[in-house]
Amino acid sequence: MAGVSCALFLARAKLAAAVFDQGGSSLRRVECVRNYLGFPQGIGGGELLDLGRRQAESFGTVFFDLDIARIEQRGNRFAVTANDRDWDCRFVVLASNKRTDLATQLGLTLGGFGNRFVTVDDDGQTAIPGVYAIGRITGLPSQAVISAGDGARTAIALIRKVRGEYYVDHDT
Repeated sequence: MAGVSCALFLARAKLAAAVFDQGGSSLRRVECVRNYLGFPQGIGGGELLDLGRRQAESFGTVFFDLDIARIEQRGNRFAVTANDRDWDCRFVVLASNKRTDLATQLGLTLGGFGNRFVTVDDDGQTAIPGVYAIGRITGLPSQAVISAGDGARTAIALIRKVRGEYYVDHDT
């Protein structure tokens, strides 16, 4: 949920956003989410993720149903490799539930309870400039609304960084 939320806010701000997702979110296994605002009767976790994806796509987010093999820093940019193809990007947002191999490949040291989490500042920035982490991988509670909010918070911080000015996401 955190990654889709982050991508949605980036795309709404007219920043290019891509999500690599093979459908491994633990939320997909939740039969009925009853604590997500806006769904008084509850909603299936998979359906919630699918609706989020459709919403993010409607603003221009591109989804790749691929598994990332590696991420390499190349100067002040990053190469994301999946399916033997590279994508060049300025920022990387790690939004995995428990997968930390990409973070350690980049040189991040894991910390928190049991040294299993990526440490971030209040904007979601890791110790590597341009690399952010959101949701469960940061040790935050694994709950859909919190994860979605974490993704939105970090996206807005990224938007401010790119634009160099204050940013608020409001509909007109």
